[in-house]
Amino acid sequence: MSLNVLNDPMEVGGGVHPDSNHEDVYSAFSKTSKRWISFAASFAAMFSGLSSFIYYPALSPIAAELRTSIELVNLTITSYLIISGVIPSIVGDLADRTGRRPLYLVTFAIYFAANIGLALQNSYAALLVLRMVQSAGSSGGLSP
Repeated sequence: MSLNVLNDPMEVGGGVHPDSNHEDVYSAFSKTSKRWISFAASFAAMFSGLSSFIYYPALSPIAAELRTSIELVNLTITSYLIISGVIPSIVGDLADRTGRRPLYLVTFAIYFAANIGLALQNSYAALLVLRMVQSAGSSGGLSP
């Protein structure tokens, strides 16, 4: 072995030298596909935080519209956070068994349907249940 090879950590470790024109063979996806996958995963992960925090300024108008107390509307936040803590462990296990892509699609469809239901609901009970369903759909995108 020459002295240069011993001093070059990339050569000693058997890695690819940064100056070489060697393509990454560690993925079956093209660079464009990897970027789209990263974008889609980041986009899906954004929904849980967005759905949680965007709701706070509307607490008083929601309580007034549904003729209920702010404390009961605050309970929808508590239930949202509890569900968002429990569901990722369940969805993560299912993702290991069935694959991540189907679960991303299912949880996004659940989230989308819950948002439509929330826009159309007129009762506190529906608000409470649909906020939990919304949390299940949005936090499901975090775990796979």
